[in-house]
Amino acid sequence: MALFSVYLPKLQTGTNDGRLERARFVRDGFSWGGFLFPVLWLLWHRVWRWALAVMAFDVALLLLSHRLGVSSATLAAAGLLEMLFVGLEARHWFCLALERRGFELSDVVQADTREDAEYRFFERMAANKPAEASIIVPQQTPRSYGVIGLFPEQGSY
Repeated sequence: MALFSVYLPKLQTGTNDGRLERARFVRDGFSWGGFLFPVLWLLWHRVWRWALAVMAFDVALLLLSHRLGVSSATLAAAGLLEMLFVGLEARHWFCLALERRGFELSDVVQADTREDAEYRFFERMAANKPAEASIIVPQQTPRSYGVIGLFPEQGSY
């Protein structure tokens, strides 16, 4: 199962018209589109800042490779690393772009497909359950100053 972040537009002066119809579901995980076509994926999803940064990196890499005489294998490896980085971070950048556009994280839904995530989210909204109750927040454990490492309490191993 995958996690889907649900983004809703922020409330505007008490009106709730069309807010749920504009919900955006973003699947958490690796973006194959961002990996295979980094700049096109970023432009398609209107992540302008990172699209410009990736294009600037590509141009700088190309200019430096010609000026310094870098081999084509090194250039290909750098391009592959860039593609991997964009594939790993593309969905996070998309979520940040949504927040800049006035959306807010409303819920996190666990489902197999996007359709299942939509069904679960809207079912939960229809039941008038608060969205905060659906997000599982780990409890903070008290820490002892005498312990260093993975175990938060003395003798808890």
